[in-house]
Amino acid sequence: DGLVVYFPYDYIYPEQAKYMFHIKQTLDGVKGHCLLEMPTGTGKTVSLLSLILSYQLQHSDTGKLVYCTRTVQEMDKVVEELRRVMAYIVQECRKAPPPIISSTSTSSLLAEAVSERPAKRQRKGGGQETSSES
Repeated sequence: DGLVVYFPYDYIYPEQAKYMFHIKQTLDGVKGHCLLEMPTGTGKTVSLLSLILSYQLQHSDTGKLVYCTRTVQEMDKVVEELRRVMAYIVQECRKAPPPIISSTSTSSLLAEAVSERPAKRQRKGGGQETSSES
């Protein structure tokens, strides 16, 4: 479809290719919102990150990706996969930069992982529960 997708593994499974195709259609405005579901272990995270980062590199007007997880452990896995995808993009762009960016543009890629843990509850005096932040 004209988009160079930087996928850091040797093989893309048909389900992953289909998943990325639907995400790209959403980003291109062909479809409205996009909700995709795949079984555990089928490469959802790497597919999403590879497609979105590749799209952002080749479409400078693309906004940010906000990736939410339920737990810190899930976030750690996403950050690990993000590092792998970004390293692969940097490596490949040194060989042959995509048409829209220079080989130095990848240094401007930025990701931030933010975690918020609930405040601990403490009992004070008469047994009332109060937030440790008060």
